[in-house]
Amino acid sequence: MVMMDLRDILRDILGSYRVQFLLLREQCTAPEASALDFLFRDQLYESFDYARFASAIMALVPPDSVIDLKDDFGLHYLVFRGRDTESGVFAFCGPYTYRAYGEKDYERLLAKHQLQADSIDAIRWYFKRIPVIQDYLSWQHMFSILLARYLANPDLEIKPVSYDHPEAAKQKPAISLSSIPYTSVEARYAVENAMLEAIRRGDISEAIYQQNLFMGFTLDQRLPDPLRDGKNMIIAVNTAYRKAIEQAAVHPLYIDAISGQFVVEIENAETMDQLQALIPKMIRHYCLLVQQHSLERYSGAVRNCLNYIDFHYMEPMNLESLASRFTINKNYLSARFHKEVGMTVTDYINKTRIQRSEELLGSTALSMQMIAEQCGFSDANYFTRTFKKINGISPNEYRKTLNGRLHSK
Repeated sequence: MVMMDLRDILRDILGSYRVQFLLLREQCTAPEASALDFLFRDQLYESFDYARFASAIMALVPPDSVIDLKDDFGLHYLVFRGRDTESGVFAFCGPYTYRAYGEKDYERLLAKHQLQADSIDAIRWYFKRIPVIQDYLSWQHMFSILLARYLANPDLEIKPVSYDHPEAAKQKPAISLSSIPYTSVEARYAVENAMLEAIRRGDISEAIYQQNLFMGFTLDQRLPDPLRDGKNMIIAVNTAYRKAIEQAAVHPLYIDAISGQFVVEIENAETMDQLQALIPKMIRHYCLLVQQHSLERYSGAVRNCLNYIDFHYMEPMNLESLASRFTINKNYLSARFHKEVGMTVTDYINKTRIQRSEELLGSTALSMQMIAEQCGFSDANYFTRTFKKINGISPNEYRKTLNGRLHSK
């Protein structure tokens, strides 16, 4: 049974709402704290003091409590201290709002902060990517329960707190504000790169979390037909995922099979909802491919042998033939393979063949002789002995066990 830390569950739930989960130390640096608003204030002000901003918010959090902070721009954050094992660490869940902002709100913010008129583009662009929590009561109830368990405080309440004391900062000149779209694009690429790196590692939870954040960025529609435009975008996403797991040394044959499958599913989608549902499915499948078939941790010589065995297990092969094929000294290959894989070349070949035989035993009615031949064994008796050595039971017993399970369902 896989146990997840409650903090990881919180983070995943927040990600599904496109809400950031950020941990900051009490004495954090300005670059670390600038993630609080995705550098929004940095776009408006010269040298905004993010470290001071973060410290002022942390000072508002009572022990063993959670605040729903509303800052001077109307952005909300759930903020709480870490547990005893995380002393000096604060969690910030946000930014988000409880309603969508419009032009009147942008004008009100301009006036409140005495910003020049050119700043409205920066505000408008920014609030388009901020998630809106539509159901305030459900949101508060859900996190009251989760955070009560996280902080081991059954009487916990989320306390609303307003922080309306903006840090003194000089406004940027109008010419600097023209770079707002480019700053947003840079932020989008940073999130996208974090997502692709998570896929390369096979980290499903992190990849989906980053993807949810990525969905908060507004992308311009490039074609008149929104469905065709969406399909083109997800085909591009499919290509990016494919390149990410290629860096994890997953064999191109595995990559090509799954990539081609998703291209068909993308083209067959009839609605935008079907397209959007494909994204988490793609992330999971690509990450699982990394978990099951990444050879990144192996040296080139061992990686070549593993790939060859995986795709040619039905052919005659042994240590000598592999060493000859890849022009490697057989003693060196034997030692290197055992060190990196944890078993001998012969044992790995047999393990691979037996795994394939298990699939055939469960999905076909082929005879033992035919299964043995298809899996690279010289005869059925040798296949049976090897199968029993690895699994503890004979192939026939294995098949009967599988059939019994199917009939019992």
